[in-house]
Amino acid sequence: MSEYTNFDITITGEEAPYAVLASYRGLSGASTFNQDALHSVWMGFLARLGDPYQTQGEELLAEIGSRLYSELVRNQVRDLWAQARADLDDGGRLRLRLILHPPAVAALPWETLHNPLRNQSFAADTNIALVRTQNLVSYVARPRALEAALPLKVLLVTVDSGIAAAAHHGPAQGERGQNLAAHIESEQIRSAIEKLPSARVELDHLDGRVTIQQIQERLTTTRPDILHYVGHGNEDGLLLWADDAPALVSAATLRTVLQQAESVKLVFLNACLAGQVDSTRPFAGIAHQLLQSGLPAVIAMRYEIMDRSAVHFAAGVYNTLVTGQGRGQIDAAVTLARNNLYISDPNRVDYATPILWLNSEDGRLLPLEDTPQAEPSTAPRSIFTRSQMGSSTLRLEFKLTEKEAWYRSLPETISDPHLPFEYQRRRRIVGLLLRILQQAVEERDQGRDIDIRSVQKRLSTFEEERRHIQNILDHCLDRS
Repeated sequence: MSEYTNFDITITGEEAPYAVLASYRGLSGASTFNQDALHSVWMGFLARLGDPYQTQGEELLAEIGSRLYSELVRNQVRDLWAQARADLDDGGRLRLRLILHPPAVAALPWETLHNPLRNQSFAADTNIALVRTQNLVSYVARPRALEAALPLKVLLVTVDSGIAAAAHHGPAQGERGQNLAAHIESEQIRSAIEKLPSARVELDHLDGRVTIQQIQERLTTTRPDILHYVGHGNEDGLLLWADDAPALVSAATLRTVLQQAESVKLVFLNACLAGQVDSTRPFAGIAHQLLQSGLPAVIAMRYEIMDRSAVHFAAGVYNTLVTGQGRGQIDAAVTLARNNLYISDPNRVDYATPILWLNSEDGRLLPLEDTPQAEPSTAPRSIFTRSQMGSSTLRLEFKLTEKEAWYRSLPETISDPHLPFEYQRRRRIVGLLLRILQQAVEERDQGRDIDIRSVQKRLSTFEEERRHIQNILDHCLDRS
């Protein structure tokens, strides 16, 4: 399958009308957005989506998603989306990255997005990966790298659901998310992983009356890439055990533990309501606070979800990530698993319940190779030797003089009141990339070997960040 191309939508401001800036393939478009979760109509919609005893119905879900789409895809954003839509029709794929700064806008149910013109939910289109990005430097540390080495290490934490569920306030009967059958889901995940090539994935399992201390110790000793929690929780924390009794461990405590666990790339929370988004306070939920630890990716459930849907989604993500169509890419894996939920039951909000926060330019979690990477001495194609680095072709690719001159010409601040954080964040990124590229040239001149993939990726990232910065500056000029 082809790689995704980013279509970024940034919404900023203190109140409606909010400022919207979209960017795609070096082009940008601006608009405004007049909806938020504090409006009475949206409060009603959100109450219906969050009711675990109600089947929302395909018609209502389409109405909610269409309202979001129609309000968002207007003016210049509509023109830019038309170009992206044409690329989709030609066989391309899009990663729609929603960068939603106002809490009342982030609290809207964006995973229900629905194109009323084509009468199609975004969840029905596997060529569109919908992710959320939280990159405000005031709230989030620089995320660690997303890509892991083979084999992928998964730490599955299954909290004793029998006693824990009884201690948890909420529905006690039926297939509701609060009564999640943790052992069933764990067995489904274990079964799915056991069928996968052992050279690509390893599973470690903590089961029963698990404490936060046990999780911390296992993160330190096994250094997993993925922490997958199966149990109960809400927007304030996760239910674990302490002093031989169920206890809610706060989001702040979990964030501290994950901040120290630098090996973890993704936290997967199969705990209902752990993905809740507060409509008045930024970074108030557990998923948001985990992002503050430097994690590049978090998957969490916004609403209560049926047991079977939770099981199918989790198993689908792993199957697709390791061996399926979305192999290696967490955003593709989530997209395909979401699509399967939509196909199974388009009348329930289950397909729009998982949220993927992705603080990374792409979703590459596993390397492209089908087998573990060989020793560097046996893989010369992925290394630039001194003679290769000295070639005129590669010198032209660096073009450091031109890049440095452009960087020096950037203003320290911008006048637009809605985009200062976004501008400063991207300006810091290109400054860091310049230093890394300068170091690569110095290593070349010293006769040291250079990783070709690393160099090419940084050059590509620099150009993409440059386009984003230029889009922001052009937007400021248009508004002046």
